[in-house]
Amino acid sequence: MRQIAFFWFLLSLSSLAIAQISPEAAQLLERGRAVLGGSALANLKTYREVTTNIYYTPDGKEESRIVTLLLVDFANSRVRLEIYDPQSLNSPSPIPLALQQYSPQESFFWSRETSLRPLPSREREILRSSLYTGWLGLKYGSSNRERASVSQGSLRNQSGRLLTVSTQGWVSTYLFAADGLLLGERLNIPGVGESITFFSNYQTVQGVRLPQKWENYVDGTLAARGELMEVEINLTFTEADFFKPVR
Repeated sequence: MRQIAFFWFLLSLSSLAIAQISPEAAQLLERGRAVLGGSALANLKTYREVTTNIYYTPDGKEESRIVTLLLVDFANSRVRLEIYDPQSLNSPSPIPLALQQYSPQESFFWSRETSLRPLPSREREILRSSLYTGWLGLKYGSSNRERASVSQGSLRNQSGRLLTVSTQGWVSTYLFAADGLLLGERLNIPGVGESITFFSNYQTVQGVRLPQKWENYVDGTLAARGELMEVEINLTFTEADFFKPVR
């Protein structure tokens, strides 16, 4: 029995080496997932959030506000983002200003001005990243990662343990507190630049501990802040939720 156990131990180390995941990184990924809900996060199949987004000019003044509806369907690897004028939400059936949708089969963009068209490749990749990055990306723990390593460092003025992990081609650098709580994330987004997002005001919903607020910096400058208005976990999506506009 000891020989069998030792064999499986060696096999697990071999798998981590092939994927270029350090044991320390694997441990931190598992701990980060545990702090955000453990099995509740790992078993997340669908996610819906409504967020108020405030955008800022380079000199720090508020420029605009929008409300977004984000649907993430992990089971079918699809993501939908709808954008609304906050004032329109007072109407019984608000119509989005625009929407984007990603799936492995088809991705498209629609707006009131341009109507239906294919989603450009860059926007397609950015939308696809919602499945693998941010706090939601910790649902995978140390599984299905291409590379992962740990170092000490900081994101802007916050210091802690930095974990750089590659998942499905997207490279996130996560910043964790001493207790394993996710504090922030750095991404290099094509056509945008270096994006650093800080997460705060964590609350637990159906066993998942998720941030209610975020603050985003692009190339060192405050770009946006967001606050959740609604959130639902493991709801049942229908094709109506991912409908394709006719024109």
